[in-house]
Amino acid sequence: MATLEHLLQAAVAGVGGATRLGQQQMAHAVAEAIHSRSHLLVQAGTGTGKSLAYLVPAVQHALDTGRPVVVATATIALQAQIIDRDLPRLAAALAPGLGRRPTFAMVKGRRNYVCVHKLGGGYPDDDEGLLSVSEVDQAAGRLGREVVRLRRWAEATESGDRDELVPGVSERAWRQVSVSAHECLGGKCPMVTECFVERSRAAAADVDVIVTNHSFMAIDSFEGRQMLPAHDLLVVDEAHELVDRVTSTITDELTSGMLTGAARKAGKRAESGEQAADAAALLDDVLAAMPEGRVLAISDSLALALARVRDVARAMQSELKPSGGSDADGGLQVARAAVDEVFENAERVLEGRELDVLWLAHEP
Repeated sequence: MATLEHLLQAAVAGVGGATRLGQQQMAHAVAEAIHSRSHLLVQAGTGTGKSLAYLVPAVQHALDTGRPVVVATATIALQAQIIDRDLPRLAAALAPGLGRRPTFAMVKGRRNYVCVHKLGGGYPDDDEGLLSVSEVDQAAGRLGREVVRLRRWAEATESGDRDELVPGVSERAWRQVSVSAHECLGGKCPMVTECFVERSRAAAADVDVIVTNHSFMAIDSFEGRQMLPAHDLLVVDEAHELVDRVTSTITDELTSGMLTGAARKAGKRAESGEQAADAAALLDDVLAAMPEGRVLAISDSLALALARVRDVARAMQSELKPSGGSDADGGLQVARAAVDEVFENAERVLEGRELDVLWLAHEP
């Protein structure tokens, strides 16, 4: 197998670039960190060619060990740049020196893909709901047109990836054909074998380089869902944005509207939902009397309001447990996900975890 120096030269030639001292130094530093199994922090200026500087030794390590490398970028747009531009040219350039063409795949969150089960009517409609093509004349405004176009595309796409829909649609329209990780039925879904998300992750399990983003990496790390294949090398690109993006991903929110919304989704399945309005009103009254900013101590009145919210959510959780019916009930799963979020967030605030920061913001 070719040396790192030869591979880097081949990669630079493959992308039509020129040799750069900073790039060579960074590549060797990355290779040494991999060899010594140590952490490395690199600040590379514009024009260094940092993508090749970390990708070449990372790919070499993946092929040497047979274990995948995970590259986490700041945004999905940067993911696409590496997948669509950098890695295809790099793979072609390195293939002769490595003995085979390196493989790669991109992994995104579940919300970025069409849910086949929801598309087929397995979930309750959000907002105005899915519109059939025959109803286009009755669709009002931009949302109606977007949803009809989205449905046509969703029925024909082979990847289900939102980024392939050009031009894109609004978030409100996209919700009509997608579900969150908590709303997903998982292995109980009757369409699991046709699921775009499962297909993409199965494909990623057998590649050399997996490209994801900071937010997905944070979910995998902090929530313990093990969505990424086992790996021993992680490259964090645009690391100066890591703290903000991870913080945003693992930050939870609790509002009175979340409780009443969860009760609405639960509907007649949970009689305890009738108590949600009173608990939500109590929480609103307590929060309205508090100033915006960091909450350093939970007052007795706030603790009481949070406990009421938590207890109502807990009662709804008990009532939303499956009772002999089908486990593949999309409406039930959506309701349970909403109720679970309220319960867990209220409980988290009441626990007062040592590393948590509690912040109050009033809606305008």
